[in-house]
Amino acid sequence: MELDKDADGGGMRTGAIIGGAFLLVIGGTLFLDRSGLADISLGRLIGPAALIILGMVVLVENGGFVCGRRETLPDGTTRTNVRRGDGFAGGLWLLGLGCWMLVSQLHLFGLEYRTSWPLLVILSGIIMLVRGTR
Repeated sequence: MELDKDADGGGMRTGAIIGGAFLLVIGGTLFLDRSGLADISLGRLIGPAALIILGMVVLVENGGFVCGRRETLPDGTTRTNVRRGDGFAGGLWLLGLGCWMLVSQLHLFGLEYRTSWPLLVILSGIIMLVRGTR
């Protein structure tokens, strides 16, 4: 009896690999900073970076891509099962929120939290448009 590597026929899970690598980098950086081996002040950037990475993982895993799997039926014909991801808007929201936090914390373009909050309203409008067109 032969066991399949993955029940859905796929190989690697890209989102899990990206997420795991992100956690390893963040954990290692925090360890080096807290132990005094290196002076790395990434504490303020962990939140936005985590949201950006999680948003990318959601987009890659469930989101904006159309996934298909080709099957051969018992009669010899082939059929492609198409599945459209349903996490696109959620991934876009996490990605946009992380970018907004990063811009506000680094004061890029002269923006900070109290002056850049209208960007969240714009992002919410974009999310609503995306959800309305799907």
